[in-house]
Order: sequence, then structure tokens, then C-alpha cells
Amino acid sequence: MTELRPRPALAEAVERARAELDFSGTRALRVLLHAGVSALWPAIKATPDRQVRIYEATISALRRRWDGQGESAVEESAVALFRQQEAEVTAFLRLCAERSETEWIEPVEAISAYAVAVVQGTVLRWLADGDDETTLVVLDDLVSSLSSRAVDK
Repeated sequence: MTELRPRPALAEAVERARAELDFSGTRALRVLLHAGVSALWPAIKATPDRQVRIYEATISALRRRWDGQGESAVEESAVALFRQQEAEVTAFLRLCAERSETEWIEPVEAISAYAVAVVQGTVLRWLADGDDETTLVVLDDLVSSLSSRAVDK
């Protein structure tokens, strides 16, 4: 798979935030991560029907995989969805680290998998309860957690 670039809205948010910073390092990383996550949330919130369809397709794929309760072949559509999301997040994290002059102290792919899992769970919860305030707190905590996994160059 070729390396992806971050979604344009996230990349633009990072670049705008970076242009306003007069510092670098992990402090800047937190600002850039927050800018990207803040750009992502309105897009997710504006498309609840699309988000539900993505969850339904994923659950359908998982049901096909696990029906029969035995050894099951990997359901490629579900795997592809998560790999695509993780690749996009990896690109976003790399951009943020580059622009903030930081480096990840854990494999960025593992950090991406963690971020995707948190966002997936957060979106699912929001679809269930519509609690924007809790969602924003969780996403802010995600930014804090991510920024703790980097150091200044």
C-alpha cells in the first residue's frame, strides 16, 4: 500500500495552526494534534447516517467472519476499513510530528491503531447518546495521550 497523505481538512488545519505557532516541540505537537482532531469532529458529526452505515457494514462483515464460531477466514472488507483509517491517521501523526519537530517514541503505526480504536468507540458512543460534551472531553484526552507518546527532536 502506498503511503497516504492526511485528509485535506486535517492537513490544512495542521498547517494553519503551525503558521500561528512561535514554538516547537511537544507543546506544538499538542496544538497541531488538537487542530486536526478539531477539524475531524465536525465532519463526523455532520454525517451521522454515514457513520451508522459504516458501523453496519463493519458489523455485517464481522458477522460473516464469525458465523459458525470456528476458525474463520479474515473478512477483508473489515480489515481494509481499519487499515485505511490507520494509514490516514499514521499520515496525520507523521505530519504533526514533522511540523512540531518531535518524534514518536513508539511505532507510529501502533499509535495510529490506538487512535483509531478510541475514535471508533467515541463515535459509536456519540451515535448512541448524542453527548457532544463527553465526546469533546474524550477527544481532548486522546490528544493528551497522543502527545505524551512523543519527544522533542
